[in-house]
Amino acid sequence: MKGKLALQVLKRVAVLSMVGGAGSALAQTVTVTPSVETRLSWTDNVGASAQDKRQDWFAEIAPGIAISRESGRFSGRLNAELRNVAYASESDRNTSFVALQGRGQLEAVENLLFVDMDAAISRNNLSAFTGRSSVDTLNTDENDETRTWSLAPRMQFRYGDAEGSLGYLSRWVDSGGSALGQQRLSQWTAQAGSPSAFRVLGWGLNYSRSDSDYGSSTTSGGSNSVNKEVGRATLYINVTPQFRLRAIGGRESNDYANGRKESGTIYGGGFDWNPTERTIIEATTEERIFGRGYDFRFNHRMARSSWNLQFSKDFSSGLESFGQSRQLTQQERLCAQIAALVSSDPAQQEQFYQSCLVALGFDPFAARQTLRSNAQFIDKSMQAGFSLTGVRNVLSFTLMRSDRTRVGSGGSLATDDDFANTDRVLTTAGTVALSHRLSGYSSLNFSVTRERSEGASGTNLDTRRLFMLVGLTTQLGPNTYGGLNYRYQRSDGSSAGSDFTENSITANLGMRF
Repeated sequence: MKGKLALQVLKRVAVLSMVGGAGSALAQTVTVTPSVETRLSWTDNVGASAQDKRQDWFAEIAPGIAISRESGRFSGRLNAELRNVAYASESDRNTSFVALQGRGQLEAVENLLFVDMDAAISRNNLSAFTGRSSVDTLNTDENDETRTWSLAPRMQFRYGDAEGSLGYLSRWVDSGGSALGQQRLSQWTAQAGSPSAFRVLGWGLNYSRSDSDYGSSTTSGGSNSVNKEVGRATLYINVTPQFRLRAIGGRESNDYANGRKESGTIYGGGFDWNPTERTIIEATTEERIFGRGYDFRFNHRMARSSWNLQFSKDFSSGLESFGQSRQLTQQERLCAQIAALVSSDPAQQEQFYQSCLVALGFDPFAARQTLRSNAQFIDKSMQAGFSLTGVRNVLSFTLMRSDRTRVGSGGSLATDDDFANTDRVLTTAGTVALSHRLSGYSSLNFSVTRERSEGASGTNLDTRRLFMLVGLTTQLGPNTYGGLNYRYQRSDGSSAGSDFTENSITANLGMRF
């Protein structure tokens, strides 16, 4: 069964690769980089257990391929590995699986029809209350595997000063555990507008309809399918070339609350302000079905530092979170800055960037989703961070807080769903990361993350996690790199399976051809 699944996944990877190859026939450069990654690890708690703490050695061989293309009608990146993990003592844990991350865009008809696509396969514990940290890349439990595929054709058009688009998104999610099961999201979107149609005044229209199908699983409202419709009209007031006001009105409806349809008006406003070329400030506030919704974003870059801040409150779900575009995390920014310092060659920069993320224990899939649930919820979130770049050092700080409130009773959710026993999940996390460049080919990396997840008052759900990593990354040759890192993680909580500590050491050696 596992072999058939891996074969199906590799066939899909091949299809994506052929799409990239078709783009090359239209004329541009495709970079294909085969690789082999080997790892040898020791852990003093292979099962992440408080009662049955056992040590073990395990080895991994992961052949992979990276395909990238940044010009022409097809652009995108695809990274795939076939991870083969073998344990010295507990051979029943041996496993082979595909890890994949890809995103691309095809211009099927010039300046008219575009197709966006993305795919991801990863084994990360997404539960807020039990198990390993979501950033623990040593986790290979098949029950934590999640697979997502998205295909989104869209037609873009222009009429005079107005621009518009009509799009359709189809996203499939499949998981190894019972909490998520098999899911599908179908979403229609239409928009048109001209923000400066009459110089001082402009207009915009936006409509979307989302249908979420959870297969044999059920949502927090007790149904296996839900839908949402949102329509907005926007009046733009261009005060200056750098400052613009927005007045918003619209209508929305959904059947999230136990299958009962709710509808209401939307009204609010906002502004867009670009005081300098390096500073972007966007703010929106609206009256919605659930009360006051908002979205505030601030980004500022300086010569040796970057700052970002974001607040938002809106409807969301685990299904919508998979495949969503997101801002780069501080770890990704940090590794990109280090790679730029190490080399001016794009291929070497990409190689050092990927090895830096590995050394920091970062997984882009886990960064998108940190909740295991089929529930619809209202997500009130905050994220802030900044990074400082020196001659040899890059320092970054990130603070995140997410307050999710379930919509619906939740009585029919799976028992291991994070919302099964609470109507609220509050998660607060902070990360500090430091990279010190020892030479033009080596860097010393350190990161520590503290996280706390709490349920509603009276549920006795409270888990605190600490994850720390110290690692060395070095370029051994033009196409060879290696590293050594130490990890420590601790989890303390009231749920079963949430208490454990672990120390692990990993040596890795990789080669790109």
